[in-house]
Amino acid sequence: MEQVAAAVRAVPGALYHHFRDKEGLIFHCYLRGLAIYRREIEAATEPGIDGLEIIRRFVRGRLRPEGQRMILFTDIDALAAPYSNEVHEKRWQNAALLAEILDRGVADGSIACDEPLLTAVALISILDWVPFWLSERDYYTRQQAIDAIDDIITHGVYRREIAIPDMPEPLSLAPFLKARANLNKRAAKFDRMLSIASDSFNRRGALGTSLESIAADAGMTRAGIYYHFSEKESLLLACLRRGLAGEVSIREHLQEHSLGAFEHIVQRIRLLLMLHDTPCGPKTTYHNINYLNDADRKAYVGEVLATIRQDQNSYQRWIDEGRFRRIDTYFAERILTGMGHWYPIWFKTKRDWSATEIADHFARLFLLGLKPRRHPA
Repeated sequence: MEQVAAAVRAVPGALYHHFRDKEGLIFHCYLRGLAIYRREIEAATEPGIDGLEIIRRFVRGRLRPEGQRMILFTDIDALAAPYSNEVHEKRWQNAALLAEILDRGVADGSIACDEPLLTAVALISILDWVPFWLSERDYYTRQQAIDAIDDIITHGVYRREIAIPDMPEPLSLAPFLKARANLNKRAAKFDRMLSIASDSFNRRGALGTSLESIAADAGMTRAGIYYHFSEKESLLLACLRRGLAGEVSIREHLQEHSLGAFEHIVQRIRLLLMLHDTPCGPKTTYHNINYLNDADRKAYVGEVLATIRQDQNSYQRWIDEGRFRRIDTYFAERILTGMGHWYPIWFKTKRDWSATEIADHFARLFLLGLKPRRHPA
């Protein structure tokens, strides 16, 4: 509170006149961000414009280079339940508002979408992930990034002039569950602790998570936690590496099946979300990376980027084979990871769809885009 007061050239007492404590201030920051989201959705809506164009206007407007308007919706559950519940509820209200526009696009024929609310969640997730990877000092300009994101969301990555394959049957989770079940008792107990800690880091963030709370959730003593980790940063690193190892195992499993481009993407998203609620989960979010010390962060980011490059290489191969459009593979991978990144937060309690249903809707958006496709002759 003192730092915020200094930044606005006020005394701390002036802040306490408006907010009882830091938690109250953070809560109102969330509310401000949610209100901005709503205003931007409403501002994009205009009579006489089809649904797809409204969605594109909203997406492009959200990515415009203006500061003081982007709120990162992380660590929501670090707030007290009344605050966090209201933030979650208002996020779903914004998603419902966006879904109404998608419905409008379906009605006017400009959008192909059979579950608008899930598509709305995917779009908001993509946009909320952008601040974590967008750079002003990379090979692209911000405008090029906006154009690439708009293009992929609108048209998808799968070639538009070739037939769309049928959705495949889900792959079995048995190989993943068997590997976890084969852990010895000590390793299984350690892995369960990491699973519980990962869930807390996902929802409460690094600052909102304590070793004491993890010990309580895991039914352990604090000494049991400190036996493995002397401080929170090393526990976070172990959780992040566990999550990355899970994603690598999915990639290796899919490579063994030698799937085509369409099925590979569908099964990749399915396995990632389906395994979330199993002992192999939870799916890890990566917004806590900056809590790591410099050495650990650089090493871990290097590991993540190496796996991302493998996925980009797969996209390039499918482009060369004539299955994917000639899209920028860098942006394609970030859009795909973005739509599923916040899955543990959006769907912690709201379970109106199965993991497979959610995954399939995300896959269709990525592969096919929002714009309807003409069936090839």
